[in-house]
Amino acid sequence: EDLGIMDQAVWSIVHGAVPHQTICNIVGDTNCYSSNGISRFAIHFEPVLFLVALFYLFWATPKTLLVLQTLVVATGAFPAFWLARLRLRNDWIAIGFALLYLLHPLQNLALLNDFHAVTFTSALLLFVLYFMYTGQTAWLFVCAVLAMACKEEIPILVGLFGLWSLLFQRRWRSGLGLVLLALVWIGLELVITRLSGGPLLASRYAHLGNGPLDIAKNILLHPLSILKQYVLERQHFFYLRQVLSPTGYLPLLAPWVLVLALPTLALNLLSSKPDMYSGLYHYNAEIVPVLIFASIEAVVVIAWAVQRLLAGGSTLWQRMMAAWRRWQASWTIRNPFSALVESRGALSWGQIVSLVLLMVYLLFSVARADDAHGTMPFSPGFKWPVISAHTQLAEHFIQMIPPEASVSAQSALVPHISHREHIYLFPYADQQADYVFLDVTSDMYPLFLGSYVAEVKKVLFSGQYGIVAAQDGYLLLKRGLPAPGVSPASPVPSGPAALPALPATFCSFQWVGAQQVEHPITATFRSDDGGKPLVDLVGYSMPTPATLDEGTYLQFTFYLRARSASLPALDLLVLLRDSAGREHLLTQDFPGFAFCPTTTWQPGQIQMLRTLAFSLGSAHVAPGLAHISIALVPASHSGSTMMDVQARLPVQVQGASGEVRAIPDARELQLTNVFVR
Repeated sequence: EDLGIMDQAVWSIVHGAVPHQTICNIVGDTNCYSSNGISRFAIHFEPVLFLVALFYLFWATPKTLLVLQTLVVATGAFPAFWLARLRLRNDWIAIGFALLYLLHPLQNLALLNDFHAVTFTSALLLFVLYFMYTGQTAWLFVCAVLAMACKEEIPILVGLFGLWSLLFQRRWRSGLGLVLLALVWIGLELVITRLSGGPLLASRYAHLGNGPLDIAKNILLHPLSILKQYVLERQHFFYLRQVLSPTGYLPLLAPWVLVLALPTLALNLLSSKPDMYSGLYHYNAEIVPVLIFASIEAVVVIAWAVQRLLAGGSTLWQRMMAAWRRWQASWTIRNPFSALVESRGALSWGQIVSLVLLMVYLLFSVARADDAHGTMPFSPGFKWPVISAHTQLAEHFIQMIPPEASVSAQSALVPHISHREHIYLFPYADQQADYVFLDVTSDMYPLFLGSYVAEVKKVLFSGQYGIVAAQDGYLLLKRGLPAPGVSPASPVPSGPAALPALPATFCSFQWVGAQQVEHPITATFRSDDGGKPLVDLVGYSMPTPATLDEGTYLQFTFYLRARSASLPALDLLVLLRDSAGREHLLTQDFPGFAFCPTTTWQPGQIQMLRTLAFSLGSAHVAPGLAHISIALVPASHSGSTMMDVQARLPVQVQGASGEVRAIPDARELQLTNVFVR
């Protein structure tokens, strides 16, 4: 969605001079102004997009945004290195801080979350800090303007940077200049945003009061309540840990620098949108530069303290006070090469050892954070992108859509067709767009499986759209064509459970050959009387970490083969039996079953069924050793009695190894063991 939004906005600058968007989340956001769309400035103030649009004169594609964003963010390694070298006077330690920046999970998660102009600030604000430290005023203001052009809250940070420079550096002209520049910019963006119809996203803070003044008053009058609800609450506090843990919590030792991150932290923590304090998206891009510089200053302080501990001739208190005075003086001296302890001379052995140990600690901390929730090749769940035959097939469908036509498309497809005046995020405008373009195998955002299936069927049965093409999970519908009827394989003749008549090739996304089956086994599910074989499980893939908790996401794949020419409608259940013997339903969400149920399967054809990603969530699973199993149950079975063992099909294992075994009493097939903590 976001990549399509930004691509359409930049494309619209080239074709109409004003950033414009029609893409929005009709289900859970506040930016669906009208089907004609709205100025991008009503949502975010990002005039830097005018500079980005210049690149579209040469290469007009969303890839331009992704490549440009990567290159800009990568340049932040240079000011990280320069600042560390100036403060620590050691090139190798400075390289460590450049690596710390490049490896930081908050920066990389922002970088890989589609394209957002604010992600540029990961590098731009580091340049601001470097030029502010070295007194290069002209470049300071250039980078400050570029940073403020990336998002509406950045002028607040720039103004705070100016106040900080006034206080700690005694640079009255440049510091006051930054403050005045920020105030003028805020005034400009308020005028333009209101003229554009916004700010639409201010509703994320409506729960705190009516307008900025009322919000500020409520925060000042109820600080303990705000602290308890928006800082100490479990999810909010975990977010703060995600912010600080990649740098080993060292920024806490430099609160005079860390304070520069408070505006963004407040915006994220106080928001009603959980994504903003999840630590997973672009909302933390401008925090990273502050964390890097605070880590540098924390290492400076620790190195000074180590030197004082090793020095003799005076009390520790006197030494620390002298070090504090020298640190203050280093900010008022124009020479950027101020020393850690002395104005001249090499680092002592004590400082070198402490710096090396601290750098090892920092790099270990960031690597550990990457291992927990990062995007590095060594991070859990990382997969190199692969262009599959399914991906390539999308281009065939895209070529069928006229460039002037309006389209309601699924999230993953939106940025591939966003160079048009009217492009919508399905299900928005799915009753008025010229075309509806779907891929049932991809992300269904902003809908969940049940609501997604219902919406697709509503469009198919509305009588307004007919099928242009349908293959391998792709579905291209055009307004005005004859509508599809009900499939002969439908389990019911009408209603929400009815199956639309789709071409047989539509279900080819589930078809695989025997050579593609993972972890081959043979287990047969039989009819309820235990006689007639109906379905074989011929393989599965169930990657699981060593231990599971409520936040661990899983995705399983199963390979089934029909044994009968006329199967009943069946559902596949993934179950977990915990250490206390209680059985839990993990998931029954298989997108393939919604459009290609067992009633459509041909004998001998192997069907690959992949679950949607799921977690243990709020299920009260007893800690300890648990078993994951599957069961087949009639699809017409009531949801209230889904866990009724007697409704399940009996299963028998013919060939398997390891932990795979049939559980006759539970009528389920146990596939693997896991440890739940």
